[in-house]
Amino acid sequence: MDSQMCLLMEVHELIEEYSKIGDSLRHPENAIVGIEDELKLTAEELNALNANNFTHQGISGIEKIVRDRMLSIFFHFFCIIDGVGDPKFRNDNTVWLGLKLERRGLDEEREDEEFLHDMLYEAYWKWRESKS
Repeated sequence: MDSQMCLLMEVHELIEEYSKIGDSLRHPENAIVGIEDELKLTAEELNALNANNFTHQGISGIEKIVRDRMLSIFFHFFCIIDGVGDPKFRNDNTVWLGLKLERRGLDEEREDEEFLHDMLYEAYWKWRESKS
């Protein structure tokens, strides 16, 4: 299997795994243990979620909606990478041609490289600033 298909299949696996939010709906106090305080549920949000009696069918429906939204996120993200979509947050008026993802070799240096997963949280705060 080629690297691109492997990556795309992994995306579908992650979408399925992370859309399973039934336990989070049943026990919202344990739902968000993330890094950002801003994403933690307020007391009012916890009370509202706890007031619901989610059935198996209701949770299944919610999980399908979450999977669909996550799939849409990845689709649009890959459109930007492919160069058939434009990112909103750019500093110039050049034509966006996309990005190229390449498989790494074992002999490649990585000392000074910035990793996207490490930059994600920094980008969150920059994004929040831009929305103000």
